[in-house]
Amino acid sequence: MPPVPKPKPELNGIGGWLILPLLGVIFSALFMPFRLWHHNQEVIEYWSELTSPGSDYFIPLFKEVIYFEMVGNAIIYGTVLYLCYLFFTKKKLIIKVYAFFQIFSLAVMVFDLVLANQLLDLEIDSNDIRELIRGLFGCFVWVPYFFVSVRVRNTFIN
Repeated sequence: MPPVPKPKPELNGIGGWLILPLLGVIFSALFMPFRLWHHNQEVIEYWSELTSPGSDYFIPLFKEVIYFEMVGNAIIYGTVLYLCYLFFTKKKLIIKVYAFFQIFSLAVMVFDLVLANQLLDLEIDSNDIRELIRGLFGCFVWVPYFFVSVRVRNTFIN
């Protein structure tokens, strides 16, 4: 008598490839405040010199670019915290919120690069390109994964 094949285990729970976006969300929640502080430390220190029209270091529209970054990053960070909640409570809404997070993050990044390049005359460097590629990867790999994955469908049921 031939051996009976083992049935395939049902794909559910946070495992498999789903671990990677979960780790990304958790690390973002933990490290984003420190990264933003490090990135903006000099801006905060020299704010009045950079934004006062009478200053030798005045940069027109600098204040507006920084405000755009602050609002965009606040929305992204709030979304990251909400995603942590959705992951651990296994809410079905995570699929749409994760798609929003990836697409909005990429949009903020692109607009920020364009604003910095056009208004502040800053060059786009290799770090910017690397972050842009990461954002594109998130949009073109993880967003479809969340919409078509059997594991995602079986895990986020609440």
